[in-house]
Amino acid sequence: LSKVYRYTLQNKNSETVSLKTEIEFIRHYIFLLETRFAKAVHFTINIEEKEFDRGIVPVTTQMLIENVVKHNIISLTNPLQISITTQHSFLVVSNTVNKKKQVETSNKQGLESLGSLYQYLSPTPIEVNETVNLFTVKIPLI
Repeated sequence: LSKVYRYTLQNKNSETVSLKTEIEFIRHYIFLLETRFAKAVHFTINIEEKEFDRGIVPVTTQMLIENVVKHNIISLTNPLQISITTQHSFLVVSNTVNKKKQVETSNKQGLESLGSLYQYLSPTPIEVNETVNLFTVKIPLI
């Protein structure tokens, strides 16, 4: 928890960090989620090494994963699968879909705000795709 908090404080005024730094951070955050949900959540990280020096807004991956946890049922009978990869100069976060019927604290602005932020930093927009079984967000690497 202290490593997650430290990263957030150290980078609160940074426009971007390297993807490598962000992935090192998200591994600590994933550890916390795996401790909380045990075998009800599974993570896969597959980042192309050539993308490690590209930029990303700090805590982008945490915001995306929080969104996944907030909107999906997490259970041992139907574990949530979350994948973090790179593809054609994008960071891609995908998850299986098992939507909650109602999300109490959602204002439906999270992805929209993230899109606006990246619109300011990159000519390439974020991409959000949803099918019955899979929800995917693609973030352009800077």
